[in-house]
Amino acid sequence: MDEGTVMYAALRTPDFHVQALSHQQPALRKLPVALLDGEAPLETVFATNKQARALGIQTAMSRLQAESFTAAAVVHRAPEYEDTALEILHTTACFFSPRIEAVATQPGTYVLDIQGMSSLFGDSAQLANKLRQRIMAAGFLANVAVSQNFHAAVCLARGRAGVSIVPSGDEVRALGPLPLQVLELEPEQEETFSSWGISHCAELAALPETDLIARMGQSGKRLRSLARGEWQHLMTPLETSFESELVERVELDHPVEMLEPLLFLLARMIDQLLSRVLSHSHAIASLQVTLKLDAEFHSHQRVVRPALPLQDARTLLKLLQLDLEAHPPGAAIVALELHAQSAKPHRAQHGLFLPQAPEPGRLEVLLARLRKLLGDERVGSPELLDQNRPDAFRMARFSPPSPMLKEEQPAFPPAALRVCRPPQAIGVALNGASPAQVFWNGQRYIVAELAGPWRLSGQWWSESNWSREEWDVSLTGGKTGQICRIARDPRSNCWYMQGTYD
Repeated sequence: MDEGTVMYAALRTPDFHVQALSHQQPALRKLPVALLDGEAPLETVFATNKQARALGIQTAMSRLQAESFTAAAVVHRAPEYEDTALEILHTTACFFSPRIEAVATQPGTYVLDIQGMSSLFGDSAQLANKLRQRIMAAGFLANVAVSQNFHAAVCLARGRAGVSIVPSGDEVRALGPLPLQVLELEPEQEETFSSWGISHCAELAALPETDLIARMGQSGKRLRSLARGEWQHLMTPLETSFESELVERVELDHPVEMLEPLLFLLARMIDQLLSRVLSHSHAIASLQVTLKLDAEFHSHQRVVRPALPLQDARTLLKLLQLDLEAHPPGAAIVALELHAQSAKPHRAQHGLFLPQAPEPGRLEVLLARLRKLLGDERVGSPELLDQNRPDAFRMARFSPPSPMLKEEQPAFPPAALRVCRPPQAIGVALNGASPAQVFWNGQRYIVAELAGPWRLSGQWWSESNWSREEWDVSLTGGKTGQICRIARDPRSNCWYMQGTYD
């Protein structure tokens, strides 16, 4: 393949609509299939496969006519399966070229600009074979044709099975044996050529251009140029969002109530999403699973968002499993949808003398197990609330900070209050209005020094109002002395141990 020559590779999936359905329902792959479209009772045959056409089933037949062929499977069209198939085909094509155009009139047909791709995939024949093998590995039959002309590649992929390579300037000979149907003729044009006895591209290409224009106008000139592989085309590449492709959908044949059978499907879906993400050197930042339940207009949705983007399919599957076990759906499941969000992988340069932290994936699995056992509100990082209550906090999702070099510690570190949760009830003997003795954990302590009281209150306008008097006291007695913070609740006149100072 000449690096300076523009070359096109056309990828076509024959009987695309049937293949999209059989990709999700493999039992249909070896059967004659007729797809129905429209509303009952006026459904008509929308598409067929090769086996169904061999039986005599044709498009536009009524449902009753199609069902008269007992050997054929007559099923309804599934647009969601077609969307999934298009996403797979487009994603696979993106591995081989950044410039891709979809042929609007032929669903499942893409044209790749492969100029300059020889250094990555070899010559035209090697690239075409690798492309077809990748599509077949994804579960679709495909034809691939390579030509210097855009439309010639599309016509060859439509008319020939397997891989077709057209040398530069040899389009007329390559297109000659193909039937005129590859040119997408209008019914009037097809009738005209049939009356002239013309059925192949070579016969159309041999007609005099002037005489053809005189009889058919500019459309005749275009068809002749298409048959000769000379009609030029300005390529318009697709510009789709990468994130919109990170979706996998599967519908189940029967409702499933247990989670274990779904793990095999979820594992396959995660592998497919991760392969697309890795192709862009990214990682998965979150997974959103939507379970369609066996109840009208009901679904169950959960989001798994690791603290750091992950590239490990097993870890992502385990996190999804633990989350669904902690939050099970309320009915049997009939369909799955998995949507991923990508992000750049986390990169950190640790210091030589810093302790090794656990792997992000293993830490995420541990946190997920704890959330399953204790609840979401009990696992995470403490976060202070914007309130006047000194100990008001909540548990936020764990988010590790960026690694930093160890800073020099001050000579006299500040004291830290180790809070008792919940506060412990204690007994207090008063000397006037000040505490003189504290009875705590079966021991009697003498208050050697004290500071306070600090009177605090808040939220008087609601049922969660609170008030207390706090004292910092130095206790002696027992085995060792301690510095503590005690508090009195004026409403109940009870004393509590708030915490101890380290």
